[in-house]
Amino acid sequence: MSSTPNHIAVEDLAEPLTKSQQDHVAQCPLCNPRRQALLEVRRAVGALPRAAEVPAATMELLDGQVRARRVPRRFVALAAAAVMAVAAAALLLPMARRSALDAPLAEEIALDHLHYERRLEAAEVRGTPDEIAGFFERTLSRRPHFADLEATSLLGGKRCRIGGRWSALVWLDRAGRWLSLFALPQDAVHRRGCTRAAGVNVCAARDPAGGSRVLAGNLPDAELLRLLDESLQ
Repeated sequence: MSSTPNHIAVEDLAEPLTKSQQDHVAQCPLCNPRRQALLEVRRAVGALPRAAEVPAATMELLDGQVRARRVPRRFVALAAAAVMAVAAAALLLPMARRSALDAPLAEEIALDHLHYERRLEAAEVRGTPDEIAGFFERTLSRRPHFADLEATSLLGGKRCRIGGRWSALVWLDRAGRWLSLFALPQDAVHRRGCTRAAGVNVCAARDPAGGSRVLAGNLPDAELLRLLDESLQ
């Protein structure tokens, strides 16, 4: 009758092993993968950039005396989960905080939209998309492309200063909603997406021809992004 092998406790597998333990782990189909997994977790956590420090108590649970054989295994599992959660949060927090645009720029665009809302007399140019693009080519030395948008009217446009740079602004009407479409010369977009500023939805995307395209108005984000993408086609 074969005897049950003396497997090494999980809480001891990440610690330095004795020669006999090393020999056991090298040929044990249960202990070997467990040890490799524990060491991989430790290496991964150690390699993560720390925007927030892992609590000392948590590290003690992993690296201190609590790994002794007398500590219940569930404590070690909880400690490992806590470290991975903190490390993942430290890695993902900068991404979660990053908006489509810097907050001051989004605020400036939203306020510009509100300032000119339904003030068509402020337009410097009206006409077809080609005529409006031609105006900006003459006055800004850039010819932003404005595609026809489904069920949306192009009302007119003007030059405006956004972020300290002269930009092209056109106004659109979508089912009675006033929208402001900005063609910025600078690459100001961190990611394609939307933010909320001054009570206005502001959605942004990089312009493949250079610069940034931003659409502001009170429509759902998904609809604004769809129109924004169509404007670049």
